[in-house]
Amino acid sequence: MSDVLYFDALTEIGPRLDKHPAEAWRLADLLAEMHHCSISGALVSSTQSVSYDAMYGNLALSAAIRPHRHLFAVWNVLPHHTGEFPAPPALGPKMREHAVRAVTIRPKTNAWDWETDHAQHLLEWLAEERILTILERREFGHYRELDRFLGRHRRLPLLLTGAGYDEQRFVLPLLREYSSLHISFDLFQVHYGLEYLVAEGLEDQLVFASHAPKMAMGAHRTYVDYAEVAPAIRRKIAGGNLIRMLEGQEPPSILTNQDEDILMAAARQGKPLPVPVIDLHMHIVHEGLNSGGLAYRTHRGGPEGVFHLQERLGYRGGGFMSLNGPMGDARTGNECVRQILDSVPPGYWGLATFDPAHFSQSELETLIPQTYSDHRFIGMKPYHFYPQDYADPSYDVWWEYGNRHHLYAIIDRNYRDDFREIESLAKRYPQVRWVAAHTGRDFKRATQAAECIAKYENVFAEIDLASVPLGMIDYLVQHAGEDRVVYGSDLPVLDPRQPLGWVVFSRLPLTAKVKVLGGNALNVIRPCRSRLPEHHRPPGL
Repeated sequence: MSDVLYFDALTEIGPRLDKHPAEAWRLADLLAEMHHCSISGALVSSTQSVSYDAMYGNLALSAAIRPHRHLFAVWNVLPHHTGEFPAPPALGPKMREHAVRAVTIRPKTNAWDWETDHAQHLLEWLAEERILTILERREFGHYRELDRFLGRHRRLPLLLTGAGYDEQRFVLPLLREYSSLHISFDLFQVHYGLEYLVAEGLEDQLVFASHAPKMAMGAHRTYVDYAEVAPAIRRKIAGGNLIRMLEGQEPPSILTNQDEDILMAAARQGKPLPVPVIDLHMHIVHEGLNSGGLAYRTHRGGPEGVFHLQERLGYRGGGFMSLNGPMGDARTGNECVRQILDSVPPGYWGLATFDPAHFSQSELETLIPQTYSDHRFIGMKPYHFYPQDYADPSYDVWWEYGNRHHLYAIIDRNYRDDFREIESLAKRYPQVRWVAAHTGRDFKRATQAAECIAKYENVFAEIDLASVPLGMIDYLVQHAGEDRVVYGSDLPVLDPRQPLGWVVFSRLPLTAKVKVLGGNALNVIRPCRSRLPEHHRPPGL
């Protein structure tokens, strides 16, 4: 596959009130990430155009990026009626002077109502001028508001960013109804999302946008690099659709990082990674289903779709847990996993789920050893939707069994803002390896995980969540240790390509990336080697 021009539709620089000290925010951070990830150009917005005077921030942004020919300003706009912002007849010349072809609207944050009559003066002008208008999901309430807006302004090219992977049932019908609506995949990390939307004929509405430097560009480009679509469609998604909406505004050339390692090079070319990938956090649904229940649409989330995608990425193993089990039906969920294990490729095993809210202690004393008598099950997966804390005595029968048999656990932190539960379990059950899920969600959680890991040698940090903060993988390895961070994707609730790219395009040395992607997972399951049938052992175990 030849080099592809990636043109990022939304980046944002500038200070933020809620910023963690480890979060990137400067223009220099954005430029470095673009070079590292081979991103050829970007639209750039500024926090100061939103949190301070809009035109002051807009003009300062244009001045700051002027030396960089591959960066293009996105201005924040609002209605002029309060005397704070120029009316369209004055705004238009200013935008042309600074070559601005895209704007953001922030009705909620900047406290104006996009449905009022007086706001239509600005919005109708944007539609008439065909100005790309970028809208974050958090800037409106229910999707019925967006439906009304799109119906009223059908000629306005609108890019929706920040839509959640759990909002597909709202977003997908709107994409079909309104060709003016475009979607980015910064948080809309849908399993097989690009493939599905292209098959639906929506290829012209799909746009690469990373929200860097808050989020990791490499995570989002990997989603596109591995998309199973025609090369011409990939080029549209990577930058072509954006260039069309900007009426030809584009980066001057394709940028390629000449110092990339073998993993980055393979990912950019859409080739399987040349090192083993072992995923410690995977769900599965029955074959033929496209739903995981609740708000989760999991397109091709059964064995056929999951293993097809994993082969393309370079997976060599991992642990499966059900989705219906964590949602409350543990018995059926465990049976779903058992059936799938009958036909998995080499290297895959199962995790069982038990819910003490639905089973008595005597029932658990029977069900637990009965389930684990199938030695392909070596993991424990409780869920935070269950009403009891993990340290509740009703769980002890499970934890004690796991401790005796050297099992491991994937544990979503319960509804508390600390790691006390995990610390308690790690101390009481030292033969269990406690893998804390979703520790890459934000830097506060990562810091807490690292502090817990420093105290207990049987605690590990699993990375995944849709937020994919830039620098998080490096931060976890620095503070928790390169032997204690493990790769997990949460597929098919999320697509595995973003978390894979998050690791691949981190700044870690190659040896540390190899550990995170698979080597450390082997250490988590190594105490289970003797009970795990040979077919289900990943390479290196």
